[in-house]
Amino acid sequence: MRNYKYNGKPVYFVCETSCIPSLAGITAKEFFLDIDKNIYAWKIYHDFIRSYFGEYLKPGIPTAPHISYGHLACLGSKLEYTKTGEPNVLPAVDSIDEAIEFMRERRDLDFTKTEIWQKYQYMSDRVREAFPQSPKFAGLSVEGPITSAALLRGSDFYYDIMDESEKCEEFLALMTDSIIAYRKALDIAGGGTGEFTGGVNCCDDFACMIPPHMWETLVIPFWKQFYDGLTKSPNRFMHVEALKPAQVKKLDLVGLSFYQPSVSPDLTIESIQENTSLPFDWLLYSFRITEMTDEEIAAWQDYTLSKGITKLRTQFGSYAVESGKLDRILQWFKAADRYRV
Repeated sequence: MRNYKYNGKPVYFVCETSCIPSLAGITAKEFFLDIDKNIYAWKIYHDFIRSYFGEYLKPGIPTAPHISYGHLACLGSKLEYTKTGEPNVLPAVDSIDEAIEFMRERRDLDFTKTEIWQKYQYMSDRVREAFPQSPKFAGLSVEGPITSAALLRGSDFYYDIMDESEKCEEFLALMTDSIIAYRKALDIAGGGTGEFTGGVNCCDDFACMIPPHMWETLVIPFWKQFYDGLTKSPNRFMHVEALKPAQVKKLDLVGLSFYQPSVSPDLTIESIQENTSLPFDWLLYSFRITEMTDEEIAAWQDYTLSKGITKLRTQFGSYAVESGKLDRILQWFKAADRYRV
């Protein structure tokens, strides 16, 4: 493991990858639906990452293909597979009343008995045969309450919050209870106990679509419900993209321990620090690093560290692979070597 320090304090340089199908020369749809091609792609990916990046980058642990909307698929939403990326999920209801009834009917759903869960158990078993270090069950993920509600209901959800906000609150409470039950089932299937003693994380990007003046009724109560329903730990991580400064100001009301803004074009390091006391990381976007010079990458790192950020992130996907831009990612690590200890 490579260790780094800035002004005597530990700092971290992270690189996330989403290029496995591209490296293997298969489509994303094949990666998600054909377990043999999935396993083949993981092998190609592991060999490539080790040979190209060496000790700079550790390849991810193989799992069944990651679907962010596994919870909604278990509830009955239809997944739409594409050749270029992760599956999308289609709305499943036509009104807020139907949404409430939909969730009530599934209040006691045994997620492990659903068709897609069974499929993912089979795929997880197959991946584990090829890669014994892989988890017992993984890949079938879940989004936060606001994102899940908006995806299940569709874009009309944003009219509902204006026209029938009380019904939306009921819908969100039901959705959050379902997410809590699902997260516990996932943890148990993966070999855990369903008790998150070390804390819990949440990804809820669509919260950015809720106006700041509505956060106290339509966002914060359900984030608190989520965390309180899963853990007593103060370690409560929230990933939410595309916030505005006025929404960032609301984060201190939730009881979070860490905030991850990721792709949030309306925010700067300074505007976040002006509006919340929470620690956060900072991302050099995958679509920017590929066009940067050595000097620009180093300057980005220097500036970010100078602002007190201790976790610096970047990413690369199929574009960097197919356009021959992986040397920019290698340069990320070489620039970070200036802070290696």
